[in-house]
Amino acid sequence: MGKIKISISILSVVLLLLSSCGGADTSQKSKRDMRQAARERVTNHNGSEVYYSLPSPLEIAYIIQTTGVDYNLEILHKTELGVRYSTNKAAAINLGIYGADLSYSIYFNQQQIALKYLDCIKELASTLEVSDSLMERKLRDMEENIQNKEMLKKIVSQTFLHSDALLKENSKKPTATMIALGMWVESLYISAQLSNGDALSNPELTKAIVEQGLVFDDLLNMLVSVDYNNDITFVIDELQKVKNCYASIKTELGNTFNCADGSKINAKSFENLCASVTDLRNNFTQLF
Repeated sequence: MGKIKISISILSVVLLLLSSCGGADTSQKSKRDMRQAARERVTNHNGSEVYYSLPSPLEIAYIIQTTGVDYNLEILHKTELGVRYSTNKAAAINLGIYGADLSYSIYFNQQQIALKYLDCIKELASTLEVSDSLMERKLRDMEENIQNKEMLKKIVSQTFLHSDALLKENSKKPTATMIALGMWVESLYISAQLSNGDALSNPELTKAIVEQGLVFDDLLNMLVSVDYNNDITFVIDELQKVKNCYASIKTELGNTFNCADGSKINAKSFENLCASVTDLRNNFTQLF
């Protein structure tokens, strides 16, 4: 994949997570359709830009729900830590992490918990200086309509183009990329925690985790397409263990990430992947 011009904003990362909360019931969609959509995330944008979006955590949340696993607040990031992220790197990555937790909570109708994550997002957006008056109003609209999924979807569509423009500046692209990274890592972490690192405990969840290897390759391409700075170099280095784990699984599956079910995955390789994801996520949440 060639160089990718990244145009990701606070709301196009965070609000896009909610875009499928309204409208047609998510349960109407097949798992195959959702996984296919997760692979098709590079599209033309205004004829010149390329909009790059990582898969929504809602894909995994849907699979979690259909397999009967309950909502688990204990594995999510602690909202009280949000005020401690003062550097650009820490604030951006953890904003993405809180965005994934927000999406997961809303999907499972945990509105009061979701409000706490929304507060963290607003605080970190302010730290990163990526808000303006219109965006702040839309965030308030989200807060006021937190229990109305149809309205949330409407807010997304109204806000997307404006919010997208805020991070088109070259100076903001590393920030946008780290937000997207945090979102993706937290989504994978939630899945890994719920699987308990056991490939056979929940075959559908195992399949979803393994198939994120397809996305991981694109994630690395996204990172290397950004002008390097110390923060980007840091996160690329942090991803190496996860990269190695996915590489091992891909080799074991015959140079693919497609698998029929969890029984085809080497148990130790899957355990190592989940452990590396957990270490990565915990390292990110400790970036005080």
